[in-house]
Amino acid sequence: MADFMADSTVEFPDAGKPGRAVLSENWAVWGPNGGYLAAIALRSAIRCSRLSRPASFHCHFLAVGQFAPVALHVTSLGGGKRAESLRVEIVQEGRTLLSASVWMVDDELGGYTHDFGKAPEIPGPGDLAPYQELADNYDEWYPIWRSMEGRPLRFGHDEPGEPISQTWLRFNDTPIPDREADAVRQLFWLDFPGWNATISAHTWPFPFLTPNLDLMIQFHRFAPEAEWMLADGNVLVAGDGLVGCVSRLWTEDGRLLATGTSKHVCRPNPQYEEELARARAEGLRPEADA
Repeated sequence: MADFMADSTVEFPDAGKPGRAVLSENWAVWGPNGGYLAAIALRSAIRCSRLSRPASFHCHFLAVGQFAPVALHVTSLGGGKRAESLRVEIVQEGRTLLSASVWMVDDELGGYTHDFGKAPEIPGPGDLAPYQELADNYDEWYPIWRSMEGRPLRFGHDEPGEPISQTWLRFNDTPIPDREADAVRQLFWLDFPGWNATISAHTWPFPFLTPNLDLMIQFHRFAPEAEWMLADGNVLVAGDGLVGCVSRLWTEDGRLLATGTSKHVCRPNPQYEEELARARAEGLRPEADA
């Protein structure tokens, strides 16, 4: 198991110079997870801003990195007395892996107050089985799943349905002591629904993968005391090789913490033929069904 906050630590030892982080294999998929990179960018903005509260985050994923040191370039783009816009770039050996824009704001701003958020009426995490019990091949899943737990409302090779993903998520060994840690956690969780919501509308095996082009988050409130959070996403439209996800993050007691969007591009699944042969051998797909 791994500590997400320890593995996303950023250092800025010299004022006005790039910072530094080291990408950890603990958060690997086919490379460093995109939400993990985004978390490092958000922590860089929080560290360098003159203000304290993250309000929104938007990044472009530009390249897959290696598990090695990266340089963190943070630039203040301006703003007002109570809001500051920052640009963050994560660079590795001359290649920009991620470019992000972050709005930071002052604490305790006055203004409108209302809350019309209504959480979906689904079972809580204590009433659902975790992935490690649901998946026969869980030991083969990416390393990232050794340090976190997911409990999905729906799992498996069911008939295609609505493109919805609703999964309770928590870290296994990462304390969340404060608002910064919670903001990083929220950003990380909202990177997950796009893929699972997409495949809920399609039959396994899946001929395409859908890596993120971008990720946008609006932070509404923080709950560092919460253990579980519900990542609730839907992909209403997919076409022309693109997939768009709209997602929300909820606490167990129904508070809306953040909303997000992500855009994904379809790429051929290199394991598709192998998975299709396995599906046919298991009687899950007829020979004529390509």
